[in-house]
Amino acid sequence: MKINPLHCQLLIAAIVGCTGIIPSQAEEPGDTADNVYFGDIHLHTRYSNDAFAFMTSRTPDDTYRFARGEPLEQIGGSHIKLHAPLDFMAVTDHAESLGVLHSFLNPDHPDSDNKVVQMARSKDPATRFQAFYEWRRSRRSDEPTVFDDPVAVSYAWQDIVAAADRHYEPGKFTTFAAYEWTASKNLGNLHRNVIFEHTDDLPLPLPAQNHEPETLWSYMESHRQSGVDSLAIPHNSNVSDGRMFALVDSYGKPLNQAYAARRNWNEPLVEVTQNKGTSETHPALSMNDEFANFELFTELLISNGKQGKVEGSYVRDAFGNGVRLQVEKGFNPFKFGLVGATDFHAGISAVEEDNSTSTTGDIARSAPTQATRLSVLSTPAEARSISGLTAVWAAKNTREEIFAAFRRREVYATTGTRLRVRFFGGWNYPTDLAHRSDRIAVAYASGVPMGRTLEKAGAQAPRFLVWASKDPNSGNLDRIQIIKGWTADGTSREKIYNVALSDDRVTATDGTAPPVGNTVDVRRASYTNDIGDAELSAVWEDPDFDPSTPAFYYVRVLEIPTPRWTTHDAALRGAELPKGVPASIQERAYTSPIWYQPQDVLKHAQSNSTADRG
Repeated sequence: MKINPLHCQLLIAAIVGCTGIIPSQAEEPGDTADNVYFGDIHLHTRYSNDAFAFMTSRTPDDTYRFARGEPLEQIGGSHIKLHAPLDFMAVTDHAESLGVLHSFLNPDHPDSDNKVVQMARSKDPATRFQAFYEWRRSRRSDEPTVFDDPVAVSYAWQDIVAAADRHYEPGKFTTFAAYEWTASKNLGNLHRNVIFEHTDDLPLPLPAQNHEPETLWSYMESHRQSGVDSLAIPHNSNVSDGRMFALVDSYGKPLNQAYAARRNWNEPLVEVTQNKGTSETHPALSMNDEFANFELFTELLISNGKQGKVEGSYVRDAFGNGVRLQVEKGFNPFKFGLVGATDFHAGISAVEEDNSTSTTGDIARSAPTQATRLSVLSTPAEARSISGLTAVWAAKNTREEIFAAFRRREVYATTGTRLRVRFFGGWNYPTDLAHRSDRIAVAYASGVPMGRTLEKAGAQAPRFLVWASKDPNSGNLDRIQIIKGWTADGTSREKIYNVALSDDRVTATDGTAPPVGNTVDVRRASYTNDIGDAELSAVWEDPDFDPSTPAFYYVRVLEIPTPRWTTHDAALRGAELPKGVPASIQERAYTSPIWYQPQDVLKHAQSNSTADRG
């Protein structure tokens, strides 16, 4: 059946209602989420054509076994194992010609004499990559090619789904059937990962035949009507060339209430950190943020060095535009939570800085020289990060509970660390709540957690409960910050508050804080936890609160400096650090926001929604 996008917009708008955000059932607190679970929901195996070209041979089963704590063999016979297992995982191989290049390895393939098939069978990475380039060129032609193989696609998808079911153990380890929709426009990344709640009666993955996410949403909506729910997670907005959070839709039309409702329901989350950089913010957008220059990756993919547009490419900028549109138009199309992932193409989620492997397949750390460890793409391997993970607050480690947490956005992103973070907002939190044993129960009972909306008429400023504890296998905590964004005089504004500092440091009168210090020994790739604290918490009241102005608040937690993966790599080899690469990093977490939305803005939104539907 052909789906009419306009009809879908109207349908979703009717379902969602007048607020332009997630439907009410997703905003209801429900039961308290007492447990935090860590996972990776963006990873590639041999069924992705680029991973296959990178010489990756690992299967979805390998991916799940590694995530559960089993060791896997590397090139040269060495083994790699996580310091601690993950709690959930999704394999997200590219939908486009899924598994086709890998199918060429079948000795009984009917096109074994084809030159491209023979190139794909080569054990030389450069030759195999030529097969990948031939596949990419074929996508620009309407002529049938050796890559048009629906049988191979179906086989790969069936194996991916079956592997997810084989390794799903409710209460202990959760898996999701998923894939990546790999769209781009003029080199601007518009990729999404599609995550299914369950594995029954799943459709085949939708290839990105155009760059319009509205097409993907129509696919998702059509299958949702038959009981197959899914959500899409955009990623690498940092290399979208300003297109991921543009202020027009894919057809160049201004955003409206129906678009906002549709986008927020289909895409409740955005991936803010992964191996191709951080998408939180950029120094050009946040000039007063001393921590904005973190693991930046600004070169458009496969562009030979072209730098992308900054505006429209970062989540903090999108949050700001969202509340501005809320004021001006009565809707917010950028009301999403934050998650992290690896996007590794090696089939394993090795996110620990001292325990990493190549992000681009089995051209790995076992390579004999730095030169051979360069990425086959246009940027060197050391420019990439070893990041990140998604943390979920949920009642149980099951598909239903974790997917529900995705929907209500009670999630946060980390750069690979397993630090625990809580964030709540309310109107009457006691000032001593951070130190009470019942703090979480009280926070849920009289406020909202990360990912939700505070609604209130009146002049009282909200109070926020923030709490963080360190990863036992990582550095102590440096600080907790709350980032606030709002609109004034038609312009997006932001401010960063240091709300909790380690080592008894205090903020200056201008709100800045002294550095925590740095214990990293570069030569040994080591550090000490003699600085920082194991736990930080605070109850913070917004001193600049304006009850008439919508705003967003999210938390950023920083660890003390620890050695970057490249420093570990150099120490292992007795080599010099790569030029231009920092010796240490400050691992961090980013929570989903809490939005403040005045009642009069709600009424304005309802009025505009009625006008749109009329």
